[in-house]
Amino acid sequence: MYTQCPDCKHPHSITVEELRTSHGMISCEACSTLFDALDLLEEGTIPTDPADTTDFHSVSNNFDSIPPSYQQSKYWGLGTSLLLAIFFFQVYFFEAYNLSQNTTLRPWLKNICIKTINCQLPDYENLDEISILKGSFEPKENHYIFKTAFINQSLFAQKRPSIKLTLIDFTGHSFAKRTFYPSDYSTQPSTLLEPDLADEITLSIATPSRKIGGYRFELI
Repeated sequence: MYTQCPDCKHPHSITVEELRTSHGMISCEACSTLFDALDLLEEGTIPTDPADTTDFHSVSNNFDSIPPSYQQSKYWGLGTSLLLAIFFFQVYFFEAYNLSQNTTLRPWLKNICIKTINCQLPDYENLDEISILKGSFEPKENHYIFKTAFINQSLFAQKRPSIKLTLIDFTGHSFAKRTFYPSDYSTQPSTLLEPDLADEITLSIATPSRKIGGYRFELI
């Protein structure tokens, strides 16, 4: 059996003989308070403080569940590598072409492609860096001769442009249009136009049914 001090709650083990001898009155060992042990008398032994037991097991479990530092480093490294892989894949998927057309990044990307992952960059294309040198549209016996020349002023070789030719009547209105692709004017349409290289073009145009008052053309 045990009882409890009503003031400080300190538990005390007590026997029947001790109760008889003291007529139920005992003095608390912790705070010296004299109290009637029968008021808070309980059967059994003094229970262990559950809070202390829980805290001990909780701490023990925490120590057991903490992985070694090398495992933390391993998982952190794997997670970081995975996130970087996802990031570079998204950049490649959404921005690969735009990045390949950047004049500052293109040499660096080309070097990486050749030396590391054996890839091929998309062909460089920038019409603003192709300058038209001349153009003419002259009648012949039963057709017209269209001539032009342009030069690639870029730092990189780039795809040959297409040419959009528009015929205009004497009122200033366009009445015929045609687009000439590299395969229409070049014997090597798939080859790239090298930097500072001019390309001269001559095309024969059938005489249209309406009289031609003028023309215009643009690279596309």
